[in-house]
Amino acid sequence: MELILISHPDFFKGETVIVSSLLDRYNFTFHLRKPKASEQELIDYLDEIPEALHAKIVLHNEIEVFSNFKLKGIHFSGAKREHAKQLATGIRKGTSCHSIREIKSLGKVFDYVYLSPIFESISKPGYQGNLNMEEIKMFLKESRPIQIYALGGIETSNVSTIKELQFDGLVVLGAVWTRDPFKNQDLISSNFREIHSTIHNLYEKSNS
Repeated sequence: MELILISHPDFFKGETVIVSSLLDRYNFTFHLRKPKASEQELIDYLDEIPEALHAKIVLHNEIEVFSNFKLKGIHFSGAKREHAKQLATGIRKGTSCHSIREIKSLGKVFDYVYLSPIFESISKPGYQGNLNMEEIKMFLKESRPIQIYALGGIETSNVSTIKELQFDGLVVLGAVWTRDPFKNQDLISSNFREIHSTIHNLYEKSNS
């Protein structure tokens, strides 16, 4: 089970210190997504994180910035999915989908997909999809070359459902950052520790 933490969409003071600390302490992938950021802002952000931790970071959309660092991979939004074809086959690439049908239409370009929203979004209240859980369960049992990660409303209370559905991983955002991360920095690490511990305990028990 792979755990992915998507960055808060906005920059806030002290963020890279928190991210560096979490990456140093825990085994997970950090997805750097800042929709309003310039290329230079993203470069400056990555420069503030120790180079030894870069192999645990995936960058969102920005190919030029990606080329300046040795990162784990790059993730493309649906609107920029075609850009993935510009990259070498050995580079880990992902994208986001909102249906099983959409995933099946991707071909062999991507290594993994975020499927969302599985539950009602925490960071976007009221945002919920109409995914059929039985269809998802059957699809995840099939042999496939692409990994499927659950996104949308993931928190400690529903991690067990993600496990039952047999997703390859899960993606968190709102459950960790809170609505105002700058004012709640003391909660971020504890929120992440709680969900990381829940996942570890759930999967360790099943393997024992």
